[in-house]
Amino acid sequence: MKGNRIKIHKAIKLLAAFFLREKKLYTEHDYIALGNRQPVAGTTIRYIFGGYPGMITCMKQSAYWGELKQLNTSKPSPKPVEPVAAPQVEVPKPVQPKPAPKAAVKPAVKPAVTEGKDNE
Repeated sequence: MKGNRIKIHKAIKLLAAFFLREKKLYTEHDYIALGNRQPVAGTTIRYIFGGYPGMITCMKQSAYWGELKQLNTSKPSPKPVEPVAAPQVEVPKPVQPKPAPKAAVKPAVKPAVTEGKDNE
């Protein structure tokens, strides 16, 4: 924990009141998605507790955890998700690429000067 005790206690009190009012203990991703509704900003949580897991650890050590634990355990179990059958998509046969036309071979360029005694 990086923050001092007063900041930690104040943040825990605000967060516990918020979680009790919402009747839900948010995950880190859900808490970030709240945006302006956050009682303690995410950067402040990072500064005081070192991150969301550190905040949860301090919350578990606080006097408010007994009430919050009831919220966490009273959640109904998630409904089993039935696997959804993927739609059958017919895959077309691959098209054979046409061979590229061969480039015509150009005749070699003859040198303008011939070798011999005159060129030396």
